[in-house]
This record gives sequence, structure tokens and C-alpha cells, in this order.
Amino acid sequence: MSTASIGRPRIDPRPDFARFRQTLLLEQAFKRPPLFDFIIDHTHLEAVLGRPVRDGGDMVEAYRLAGFDYVQLMSYCPMDELRARYAEEKAASQPAGVRLITTVEEYRARRWSWQAMAEGDLSRHEPVFARLEEMRAALPQGMKILAQTADIFTFAWELMGFTEFCLATYETPELIETLMSSIAAAQTNSFREVLRRGGDSIGAIMYSDDIAYTEGLMLAPDFFRDFLFKHMKQLIDLGAAHGLPFIYHSDGRLYQVFDDLAALGVRAIQPLEPKSMDPLEIKRRWPGKFCLLGNIDLDLMARGSIEAVERHVRERVETLNVGGGYMPGVSNTVPYYVNHANWVRMIETVYSFES
Repeated sequence: MSTASIGRPRIDPRPDFARFRQTLLLEQAFKRPPLFDFIIDHTHLEAVLGRPVRDGGDMVEAYRLAGFDYVQLMSYCPMDELRARYAEEKAASQPAGVRLITTVEEYRARRWSWQAMAEGDLSRHEPVFARLEEMRAALPQGMKILAQTADIFTFAWELMGFTEFCLATYETPELIETLMSSIAAAQTNSFREVLRRGGDSIGAIMYSDDIAYTEGLMLAPDFFRDFLFKHMKQLIDLGAAHGLPFIYHSDGRLYQVFDDLAALGVRAIQPLEPKSMDPLEIKRRWPGKFCLLGNIDLDLMARGSIEAVERHVRERVETLNVGGGYMPGVSNTVPYYVNHANWVRMIETVYSFES
């Protein structure tokens, strides 16, 4: 069955970001928890909307019809060099791997696409500001914008190549510090302006940066304490100045740094891949620290039956929403290969808890 023939969930969408915020901050439990999904592929949004997504207003309407209390705004600094290299590798018969920066001298020898933004020139962020204004103009009562930025760590290791990046943590840590600080400045400068322009239309902020595999962190915990978390704290403090709670996305197993994340001011963790972490263990070991987002199995959403999805979603809500502090959603992003009918059934099943 095509996504177009399935369309939108059979629900009565009534956005209520106050309810979303109360859940996120562990202030109140609701029989029907709010939904939370991150980076929903346009194939799903367009199936819900019934037409192409053309602008920020269409994004707002698609998220509303799908039952969400927010619409996601992505705010990333330029990474022209990575896009160009990945395009070259895709065309090459024998990709060489991304190794754009391997020494401090290579970094300093040229201007990089994000550096102007790191220095305060936000002219290349105008498309994001325009999308923000489109969303603001279209927001219905009760709905807010989730402002999201990402990948200070990921962009840095992609620019260097992961092997070279790991070696540099021992051999040239000053290169890691310089590169990540520059990327962080670009992301922080642009995000600060997003929050200023967005005003009270923004309800929460999110930072995504994968730092872990299924079995554990990609690097030692001290690396993230020394090189990444200070930059996350800047974003958290920006949000706090506007009264905005902070959501963190990372795939993988994060147990080793949960104490750090709580101390930073992270209020919610997403996506809780079932093979990586047990949400009940998080609730037991870090009570009252985090709202838990996700944990609906991505593989099941892609390949399982509608009936299996409904059973799984119902079981997760009944188990994890005891006492509140849980928002169901796909345990990663919502890619194109998720069966749209399954995604719709997930939403309908969550909404059935209010009846």
C-alpha cells in the first residue's frame, strides 16, 4: 500500500505544548503521553499533508495533523566541504574516505565554510531564519517550535576521518580543540539568533550528536568531558536564559555519561534504541533526572506488521509511562523506509490512551 493511500492518522489533533512541557520536566503524568519524533522524512509528512511540503507553514500543518505538539526547526552551520567530498566519493569507484583536515597547518591554510558564522557573520543562515518566520506565522494555538542544532563532535571527526581523529586525540589534541571550538562557535552564534528571533514561539531546544555505539561510547568518557560537553553547556545555558528545556539525541549506550548529562542540565534523552539501553534501568538508576523519548523499535516500524507495531507501542506506553516521564516515538529518526502505515498506527495507538 502506498503512503499516499494511507495518509494521515485517524485522530483529533489538539496541540498542547504546555502538556508537552509538563511531561518533559517530569511535572505531571498524563494517561496519553505526548508523541516525540526527530527528523521525520518528508515522504511521511507529505503523506499526512496530502501534498508536497513547500514551506514552513506546510511543516507546521503536517506535524499538527500527525498529532505532535511541536514542529521541528533544524539550524545547522554550513559544511560545504563535507557535502562536496561525499558527492565525490559517491561518484568514485573507490572512495578514499574523508580526510580534509589532518594537521593544524591544514586547518589554518584555508577558510572553511562555517568560519564566517563562527566569527558572527550569519548571512548564510538567512534560509533558516526565513523558515523560522514561516513557522511562526503558521503556528496554531497550543503549538510551539522545537529548535534543533547538531554535530559539533560528528562534523569534526567527519572532516578528519575517524581513525585520524582518534589518533589526534593523543598526538595533536590542540587540533581537536581548535576544530571543535570553531564548529561550536558557528552553531552557537546561529542558534542564539534563532532563539532571539523565535521568541516565545520556541518551546524547547534540542541538540543531536551521536557519541556512542550499541555497546558503549565511541571514545573514552573523558574525551567528551574535555572536548564536547562544555559546548553543549553553552547551548543549554542559551536555552535556560529563555526558559527552554534541553533535549539530547545520541544513538547508542550512554550509561557512562548520564551523570555528566544530568549535571549539564539535559532534561530528556532520545531515541533510546532498544538494543542499546533499557529505559527502566535509566528510571531506576537516575530517578527524576530525565524524560525518556523514543524506544519504539525502528526495525519493527520498518518491517513488522501493523498488529505487531500496535502491540509493541501499547506495551511500551503501559510500561514506561507509569508515573509519566515518557514520550513514545521511533527509536532513531523516522526515515523513508519506515512503513508509513506502521508509523500511522503508532500515532493512533498512542492517541487511543486518552479514550
